[in-house]
Amino acid sequence: MYQISKIKILLGIIYAGIVAAVTFLFFYYDAFSYINYDFVKDYRQKIFQFRDENIFLVSVLFFIFCLVWTFILGFGSILTIIAGFIFNPLLGSVLLIVSWTAGGTLLYMFANSFLKDLVIKFFKEKFQKLDEHFKSNDFAYLMFLRLVPGIPSQVGHLVPILFNMSVRKFFMATLIGGAPATFIVVNLLFGIFSKMEQGNIISLDVLSDPQVSIPLALLGVLVLITSFMKKYFFKTKE
Repeated sequence: MYQISKIKILLGIIYAGIVAAVTFLFFYYDAFSYINYDFVKDYRQKIFQFRDENIFLVSVLFFIFCLVWTFILGFGSILTIIAGFIFNPLLGSVLLIVSWTAGGTLLYMFANSFLKDLVIKFFKEKFQKLDEHFKSNDFAYLMFLRLVPGIPSQVGHLVPILFNMSVRKFFMATLIGGAPATFIVVNLLFGIFSKMEQGNIISLDVLSDPQVSIPLALLGVLVLITSFMKKYFFKTKE
């Protein structure tokens, strides 16, 4: 038992060190600054040419990157931006949701096995009010949390540990719940990047383009649906 505790501590330290190092490098090199108007205009066609000539390799590398990035608690938004920038909406959405689900599941399994005590310590009081919902239907509630755009994916990957959710349920709820928002947002970003590539400076005029207006409208519908679900199906009992 003592040996297991030492292994957990060591793995926890290594994992925390990797997450801290990647986070530091991400902000130190200001990764988001590379996705701007000039970058899209100047390099998108070159990236597209390389992608078309090496579509299998690029897809595999993106999948692996997403999986690892998710496992180390990376920001989900950067993955969505890359998917909308490099791939067509369908391929980008499929690669992103499958790799994100796989990475999240590996993270859930790892944290549940080696970091459970830490997760309980930091999250139990903050998310105690979710206990009622997870006990009544953990699959449906996690799927609902995945449906809501804007909820940090890192929280969704770790909170189910508090409620001993099975790996199978976690995987399916993450895959099904995350798919709608992923598909909509990737389509939206693809439309925006396409307009930028054509030399159009982003303004309110882009809202008239179906490539942007339709995904934006669908995103609004998704928000309304999740708000309805929260109000009528996930009420907190007094």
